[in-house]
Amino acid sequence: MQSLDTIDIKLINELQKDGKQSIKQLAEKVNLSVTPTHERIKRIEASGIIKKYVALIDPKVLHIDLVVYCQVTLVKHQEVYFKEFEDYVHHLDEVLEVSYIAGAYDYLLKIVLSDMKEYQEFILKKMSQLKIVSNMQSSFVITQVKNETRIKVR
Repeated sequence: MQSLDTIDIKLINELQKDGKQSIKQLAEKVNLSVTPTHERIKRIEASGIIKKYVALIDPKVLHIDLVVYCQVTLVKHQEVYFKEFEDYVHHLDEVLEVSYIAGAYDYLLKIVLSDMKEYQEFILKKMSQLKIVSNMQSSFVITQVKNETRIKVR
């Protein structure tokens, strides 16, 4: 990967704030003309630093009011079980994040649902179908204090 200069860093940070800014707006913010700004953005994208552009929604507006962090332990620590679990949860729309973690549990899942009834259905009809899960511990978000998508690039 090539090194980033201060203009690249400014562009990355600006795009994380608002990916819909025009090239002209970005060029003004980094004191370059449009063409070199566009070329830098294309280079940054090609390097893989920027994976994709997305729209961030407000889940409350869509009545998605329940955020659950679920810690999962598998019955055995074998590669085949890890692969089966990861393949299974990868296709669950309710699961936003899956992290393989160190500690008392094997995985941490971030799950979003409309309410507790939907969570119950999710557990009964989806998670309980997976026989390789030995234990699940859920924590429910009362208030989300901070929710950022930006990574500070220096």
